[in-house]
Amino acid sequence: MGKTFRIDFILFGLVVSATLAGIFTLYAQESVLDESPGRFFRQVVFFGIGLVVCFALRKLQYQTLGDYALPLYAVAIVLLLITLIPGIGSESKGARSWIRLGPVGFQSSEVAKLCTVILLAKYLELKEKEMFKLPSLIIPFMIAMLPMMLIVVQPDFGGAFSLAPILMSMLFVAGADIYHIGSVLMFFGVSISIPLYIEYHKITMIDPLKLYLAEELQKPDLLPIVPILNLDVWKFIDRGLIPASVADQDRSYLMGILNNASLLQDLQEAAAAVRYKSGGLLLLLFENITLLVVLGSLMALVALVLVVLRYTQGRSLEGLRKAYIPLGVLGISLLAATTFHTAFSFKYHQVVRVTAFVSPEKFPRDLAYQIRASKAAIGSGQVVGRGFFEGDMTMGDRPLVPEAYTDFIFTAWSERMGFLGAVALLLVLIGIPLRSLQLSFEARDRFGSLLAAGIAFMFFYHIALNTGIALGLLPVTGIPLSFVSYGGSHLVTCLAGVGILLSVYRRRFAN
Repeated sequence: MGKTFRIDFILFGLVVSATLAGIFTLYAQESVLDESPGRFFRQVVFFGIGLVVCFALRKLQYQTLGDYALPLYAVAIVLLLITLIPGIGSESKGARSWIRLGPVGFQSSEVAKLCTVILLAKYLELKEKEMFKLPSLIIPFMIAMLPMMLIVVQPDFGGAFSLAPILMSMLFVAGADIYHIGSVLMFFGVSISIPLYIEYHKITMIDPLKLYLAEELQKPDLLPIVPILNLDVWKFIDRGLIPASVADQDRSYLMGILNNASLLQDLQEAAAAVRYKSGGLLLLLFENITLLVVLGSLMALVALVLVVLRYTQGRSLEGLRKAYIPLGVLGISLLAATTFHTAFSFKYHQVVRVTAFVSPEKFPRDLAYQIRASKAAIGSGQVVGRGFFEGDMTMGDRPLVPEAYTDFIFTAWSERMGFLGAVALLLVLIGIPLRSLQLSFEARDRFGSLLAAGIAFMFFYHIALNTGIALGLLPVTGIPLSFVSYGGSHLVTCLAGVGILLSVYRRRFAN
């Protein structure tokens, strides 16, 4: 039947099933409201519009998108720039990410993701034979980084950083050197994770420090230091710095401790004990900036020597690249991490947002509320769920789980349908990118293959990130669940991607 109608009924069936699950979830949420906000009806309208776009793109030859990839990308960048203009761009939930024309609005970042995938697919097709060369990777990174930076400025960190794994996956499929891809991942991973690791422990060691001073050292006269300084207590202990915001009476108290060698030594011993107990040798290593700079410089220098040796001795030493690439990147990453930590570092709210999912019990209840509420709601569904029209944690005018109709709609579904229903929805959702990848492998040309793969990765990472956040496995970011979450921009964009995939499938049968 698929060949007769030239439509992939497997992919289309999975997409419709996932979308209907989201629509019915919205309907159940609104069934208990006296005055419905109309999300269910609007989502049905968005679904209809998306289907029109989907079948229009199915009729279009996908090679045409490749011919106009650069203009489409340029339009997407212009839309992102327009979004940042006050009066044109509309702010929602603290981010200026919408363009509104009267009652109609859309998120330019969703359009930008799809257009970026199209341009990446076209470029990677043109540079297919040069993908093993490092210079050939510069332009793909620029293509992805430009919309990422414009989306970060909005600020929409979840939407911005979802482009990064899409880029890496497309480069891998296109045949880029695994060492080059791994080097990029290592650089960003090390240079960001080390400062984040240090700041995370500074936050989570505040209460253990108070406990150690009170119970282990039995120094109650030192306890006021923590509430006075809070996170600045570590700067006070390590460098004797007192923030300018500290009042006169508190400042005199802190100056008295600095001038009392015995009290200062007790405080430093308490800090060292808490640091070792919480972070161990790893934290002590990361906080030793001098040691990190020396290690990073030595690694980079050794890597440079190996590079010179290889290129002066010819191909006989080509195997050295397996040593100098990771060694050099690790050295540069350590230097970048120390630079970032000393010059900028992470702010308190950024650390909490990224790391609260690891140990939510170590953070104030209000800061890790979303994760706690989501996990509790999912757990309350047990095996078969509480019933489709039940679920007090995700229903009502003010549900206990925030954003239960968008970012946490998987939580709402799981509470009502239980473990079995959650697994069923996950199988349907995972089936969409898997089927898309199969279409990529079966495409008749390289561009179609890369385009289908890019769209598959776009679906996959949205699904994986959203469900991971709902389950408390990943940090909370504003990532919608593809085909399920409420919102016209993302749903129509996803259905446009499906239309392109159906076009790739349809062209398989062309002469």
